[in-house]
Amino acid sequence: MDLSRLFIRNLKKWRKMSGLSQKGLAEKCGTGCSYIRQIESGVGTPSLAMLAKIAGALEIEPYLLLYDEALSHGRVVRERHLEYVKGKLLEAVSGDIQLAFDELKSAGGVPSSIESEGECAATNT
Repeated sequence: MDLSRLFIRNLKKWRKMSGLSQKGLAEKCGTGCSYIRQIESGVGTPSLAMLAKIAGALEIEPYLLLYDEALSHGRVVRERHLEYVKGKLLEAVSGDIQLAFDELKSAGGVPSSIESEGECAATNT
């Protein structure tokens, strides 16, 4: 696969994995949506500075836009996806745990020893 097609494929993949539209990516990069569209269609070619901006907006290392995952059997993508899923799960669970703790606390169901440990842990982090 040639480098241009590899770059375009990776750009689209990482943009979609990041949940960004072309417009959203353009805004994060400080450029126009039409420019991102040109890049993704192969009409435009970004400078190295723009490649770095795109990678920053996608929150990935720039080399991943040029990385052929077929050579590593998708290992990098799987690891990135697992980290993303882990983060989302921890976000969801931590909110639920805090809500349950607050409900128990307001109902008087949290012993004072646990409550004070939680406060110490919160100040130490």
